[in-house]
Amino acid sequence: MRFSLFIIGILLITSCARMGTPSGGPKDTEPPKYLNAIPDTMSLFVPVDLKEIKINFDEYLILKDYNQNILISPPMEIAPNFLPVGSPAKSISIKLNESLQPNTTYNINFGNAIQDNNEGNKLPYFQYVFSTGEYIDSLKLTGKASVPELRKQPENIVAALYKIDENYKDSLILNQKPFYIAKLEKDGSFKLNYLHEGKYQLIAFEDKVANLQFDFGQEKFGFSSEPVELHENLTQDLVLFNQPPDYKALKAEQKGYGHLHFKFQGQPESVEIEPLDFEFSTMKTSYEFKSDSLNFWFNPGIDSIAESSKRFGFLVKNLDRMDTLSVVYSNSVKHNLVLDPKNKLEFSPTRKVKFTANYPIASLDSALVYVEKDSVQLPVRMILDPKNENAFTVDFPIDLGGAYKMEFLPEAVTDFFGKTNDTLRYNFKIKTRNELGNLKLILQNQPEQLFWIQLMNEKEEILDTQYSKASVFQYDNLLPGNYYFRILVDENENGFWEPGDFFSRKQPEKAYIYPASVNVRALWDAEETWVVIKPEPIVQNEESPSEEEDSN
Repeated sequence: MRFSLFIIGILLITSCARMGTPSGGPKDTEPPKYLNAIPDTMSLFVPVDLKEIKINFDEYLILKDYNQNILISPPMEIAPNFLPVGSPAKSISIKLNESLQPNTTYNINFGNAIQDNNEGNKLPYFQYVFSTGEYIDSLKLTGKASVPELRKQPENIVAALYKIDENYKDSLILNQKPFYIAKLEKDGSFKLNYLHEGKYQLIAFEDKVANLQFDFGQEKFGFSSEPVELHENLTQDLVLFNQPPDYKALKAEQKGYGHLHFKFQGQPESVEIEPLDFEFSTMKTSYEFKSDSLNFWFNPGIDSIAESSKRFGFLVKNLDRMDTLSVVYSNSVKHNLVLDPKNKLEFSPTRKVKFTANYPIASLDSALVYVEKDSVQLPVRMILDPKNENAFTVDFPIDLGGAYKMEFLPEAVTDFFGKTNDTLRYNFKIKTRNELGNLKLILQNQPEQLFWIQLMNEKEEILDTQYSKASVFQYDNLLPGNYYFRILVDENENGFWEPGDFFSRKQPEKAYIYPASVNVRALWDAEETWVVIKPEPIVQNEESPSEEEDSN
């Protein structure tokens, strides 16, 4: 009997244990919710000798990296102490270590510091606002910030203001946090609120480092060309770009047989290389306008080096700047001419076969190249690329669906070193009309200056670039898929699309991205019209400042 009662008891306990086992449920995705504060947010006449602020929430939270995230406007000389640190709590305690300024609106922006304790859900850019005077500063600055040449916009872009006073200089953006800050919404808009009237520098940056400060070389950046004079609500849009670094000669290295490569920081318009300790009789340099690298070629067969390796010194000239770089050249690297048929789009009757070589091309002999289709020899013409000394086109009649055999006999291609190719053979099978589609692009309201129109695929790879002022562009024989267009405007028509530069107060040249993909289908002729929408002029008056602002 006792044994039976024991068994029944065990079963009851087990049953109860099973009934009490948590069944899970939906994952918590909500950040902590603000309840109240002492003094409450938006309070007036807060005493200047206030010692502590307490902000209450509906769940346990932690402050994550609060030193990098929290920004107080106006800044305090002695930073307050924030709790909780280390252990979670349902409230945030701010212990002030100095007196507040009289008749001043304070805005404590928490950035991404507030997170719930369990799932780490962030309460982004929560603001706690109060005033030691009789009103809350109510001016606001709104606008949009974007990278117009990108289809997918960067995340975590913020807009910010630096106060322009007797202590302001442009370099402050590199080493200090801003006076006011706001995160962009998903549509690219921002709102800086509770602002005091005055003169400010407006910027926007991609806060990748998550420290509420622009990090040079790591984040895209935009700025207002003129200071913002805040006496009423304003609207100002910003364009982000990669802020170019100052010029610097970085390094030199051997890239191959008779090939040295020089790397630069910044975008010098021109660079010259001068050997210091060796006389090169065959030297050749190639440098593109505002490029970050220079190629130096010499013929080791003529400018011979007795040693297995030798260090060369070079003087690098850029305007009035002189630097020296050295590089070790190894004789162990042997000559090997490689020809590679390159084209990101399908070969077709309107798109010829293009080759790229690993060395500059000195000459081509079309009589030593044979192309056959169905055992019939075709006329062939080889053409050097005027913009790329390492590339050339093989021009011959191409039919859709055709199969071609190509043969380069020795000495068809002669490179910079005077060396020629061995016998090379290539086979090409051209796709049929049933596998390809055509696309016609019509531009309306296109830029007045010359511009680059770029065809891109879904991976945002550039497939075709044309430099033109035309309004109609034809893209025949494309593989089925989705395509995009981008326009880069050459506003000064110097053959180079230039980003902005904050320190010389130069905005980037205009760029436009087509807002939707264009689907190309096999056997179809698609036609697309792009009405280029140019930026609206800056609005200096949005609305009169109101005495009430939306609370958190």
